Amino acid sequence: MAAAMVLWYALLPLVRAPFAAPEDAQFGAARWVTAAVVTVVAVPLIRAVRRYLDRRPWEGLHLTGFREGWWPFLVGALAWAIPGFAGIGIALGLGWVELVPRMAVPELVGYLALLTVLVLLYEALPEELIFRGYLFRNLNTVMAGWLAVVAQAALFTLFGTALWVLSSGWEVLGERVTLFFAMAVVIGCLRVVTGNVWTCIGFHLVFQVTAQAVLGGRLFELRGGEDGFMLALVGPFVFGVLVASLLSRRDGNWRERVPDPA
Repeated sequence: MAAAMVLWYALLPLVRAPFAAPEDAQFGAARWVTAAVVTVVAVPLIRAVRRYLDRRPWEGLHLTGFREGWWPFLVGALAWAIPGFAGIGIALGLGWVELVPRMAVPELVGYLALLTVLVLLYEALPEELIFRGYLFRNLNTVMAGWLAVVAQAALFTLFGTALWVLSSGWEVLGERVTLFFAMAVVIGCLRVVTGNVWTCIGFHLVFQVTAQAVLGGRLFELRGGEDGFMLALVGPFVFGVLVASLLSRRDGNWRERVPDPA
């Protein structure tokens, strides 16, 4: 956790500064460089901590190879997409919001692909590896699964909210605490249900790509206000765990501590 805070709070601003270009903050060089640095630093760092400090195998984190992880990844993606896109469809159908693409479809698809890579490298992979992989694994060795979900959610909320307060001021505190805690609880529950961090990555990825594509202002014009759109995004946080449980046909171990294999 401390190393992650040093990486995001201290190292990334230094890396980002030479490439900063406010007119293209969403797809500019600064974001590509920071995304690459986050993954290149975070993944080997967790590997080193796991091997030399914990002296436990990497497999204990349950971030499997993609041959085993593609289905859990898809489960996580669908756990967000099914209720999330249903909610957006309802919002569009009822006229709460209107989404107007700012470019032709082929160009839009290309930018969505780029955004997917950026979100994967900058957020979904490193954050899920750290919080639902490493921290959850260590917490679950000393406490029941449900309690580990709450504990990692509290740590994730502290981490994410601090970043936003530093960049945007204290006025975002209440909004960010609520968002980050709800998100972390749901993704933590997905970790318990499926037993695989790829599920968490899939959910995180689809959520953030959708939110950033619509709210970023570069790809779509959102008419009708953000409140109607944000209301449409409540579904995955209510039904996502149920969808994942039905797709994976697993319930997870909620009550017991899970020993870390040597």
